[in-house]
Amino acid sequence: MQPEPSTPDVLPDALFEITIQYDPQYEGLVDEAALRRLAVSVLQAERVKGPLEVGVVITTDEEVHALNKEYLGHDYKTDVISFGMGGMEDDRDFITPSERPPYLGDIAISYDRAAEQAPDYGHSIKEEVATLLTHGLLHLLGYDDTSEEDKEKMHVRQSELILSSRL
Repeated sequence: MQPEPSTPDVLPDALFEITIQYDPQYEGLVDEAALRRLAVSVLQAERVKGPLEVGVVITTDEEVHALNKEYLGHDYKTDVISFGMGGMEDDRDFITPSERPPYLGDIAISYDRAAEQAPDYGHSIKEEVATLLTHGLLHLLGYDDTSEEDKEKMHVRQSELILSSRL
């Protein structure tokens, strides 16, 4: 199933365009407005200058697994994947049309994984999706979690951003 497109929400004061799409089975479970506010809050807290655009897809575990395998070569399930538009290994040139803001990248979130792991972290599903969105945005902004030191730094910042945004 293809995710349901939503109307991009342009926030003139912040100059950030956050497009949220979700699989139709999650209709009514995804709070698009809260996720847009969170994304803008994270970008502003990280002192990102607009205008720019970010795409967010909330989909099934199977779809995120397929993306992980196809684009990253990892044949395992994961909760969130970020695809930045800079520094692509295959040297593709991405051209943003002049009428569009620069494109930071895409984030794919597994709603199924969020629902499964939320109790492990003491979160509601809504809070876990918000945490995954924040994590994905931090990856797009250059944070890494491959080493223990980088992982700790990223998770501390992620927690700070979640606390300060309070959905």
